[in-house]
Amino acid sequence: MYLILLMCLLTLFTSSADATTKEVSIKVNIFKDSNSAELSIETDSDVYTAIYNVKKKSFLDLDIGFTLSSPTSNSENYKIELMSSEHQCDSTSVDIKILFDGAELVDNSTDFMEFQYTNDDVRTSQHRFTLIYPELLQIDSMQTCSGILHVYASLDI
Repeated sequence: MYLILLMCLLTLFTSSADATTKEVSIKVNIFKDSNSAELSIETDSDVYTAIYNVKKKSFLDLDIGFTLSSPTSNSENYKIELMSSEHQCDSTSVDIKILFDGAELVDNSTDFMEFQYTNDDVRTSQHRFTLIYPELLQIDSMQTCSGILHVYASLDI
């Protein structure tokens, strides 16, 4: 079984200013347990922007899209697991709701799925994680918020 770890580091900086837009840089590292072309994850972007809404007192939902690819000679089935999700603002834990393709994951994992598209000798599927933020109040000083997602994708061989 081939595994790929997708790690998203999310750092948010919020302050007491009245600005309504904050930029969020997300660094994506993909770790493989071998140098194999059997399964790959490509993200839509290296940088995502989270918009802080003053009325809502929270960041708007953030979509992180990605494409899973595998040669057609491999299995048609794969699954994705959310291994961990940790988020905090100034050392205080923040409970962020995470959706996979618009739905909550049962036991942080999908069932095995078939690839959505076949083109030439490659199968692909497009997915997205949506981060839904709770109310995050602005305070008189800057606060530092960060988070991390660990995601595994595996083939059913």
